[in-house]
Amino acid sequence: MQATAAERNPLLPRALAPNPLTFLKMSRAHIEEADAKTILTRTSGYLSGFTHSLQPYSGCQFSCNYCYVRELAVQRTNRFGLPWSQWLIAKRNAPTLLARTKLERARIFMSSATDPYTPVERRLGITRACLEVMALRPPAALIVQTRSPLVLRDLDLLARIPRLAVSFSVTTSSEPVRRLLEPDSPKFARRLATLRALKEAGIRVQAAIAPLLPGDVRELARALAPLVDRVVLDDFFRGDGAGGRRSRPALRKLEAAGYAAWTQPGYASEAASVLRETLGPERVVESQAGFADLAWLGA
Repeated sequence: MQATAAERNPLLPRALAPNPLTFLKMSRAHIEEADAKTILTRTSGYLSGFTHSLQPYSGCQFSCNYCYVRELAVQRTNRFGLPWSQWLIAKRNAPTLLARTKLERARIFMSSATDPYTPVERRLGITRACLEVMALRPPAALIVQTRSPLVLRDLDLLARIPRLAVSFSVTTSSEPVRRLLEPDSPKFARRLATLRALKEAGIRVQAAIAPLLPGDVRELARALAPLVDRVVLDDFFRGDGAGGRRSRPALRKLEAAGYAAWTQPGYASEAASVLRETLGPERVVESQAGFADLAWLGA
């Protein structure tokens, strides 16, 4: 019998082991394995503080309505003709390519166009294998961006990479809003538990409120304060790289649900004040400048 994630990694609390029912539901996406030509992509623009992005997968199984990647060429030209979250290409040779690459000066964002812990990672382990490479030859900096508790499976490897942080998406404390825009993502309580486990394991933690979704911002701030090193806040208009145009489907959905006030430029300004009041100004950064700042990692 195959060992569970908690059995393979004793640091992973059993209560946070990946939910097999969720995995089975989301694994209905069309999934293929293929060899990539390259694995590190030069960054610019929003990720200008990094030298490269690393995508272990093309596509994603999380069906976040606001995801800007839905409007990019990788989705519009996918050869399957399937909607976002219903297809995935696993780059099976990603660890091999990474092992052949000079990493000592690389500042890597993993990942900008997928979630490195998309549910099929539980079975394929491509992200884990990439982390094994970087644990042996650490990059100058590494940010692991995810919304999945599966990241806890790899605590042993994360702890071996010196200038690393996990940036964990926590967009709202409201369960109705989560179900509206992030139906396949973990509940708020489960995300807080994941943050707590990362923090207790000694991993640097950033909460990515990106984009800020409707909810009780004070409740969110109070919950995050003891669990994270810092928060990066973003909204639909700065964060999607197109002034909100890529976020229009999500904005229309929010308007229809009665959240019109949360769909206007500048809607996150009051939230920024609340976060700074609760966490302290030095622990709250915003949008591109916040994501690109790696000084807090010593990079």
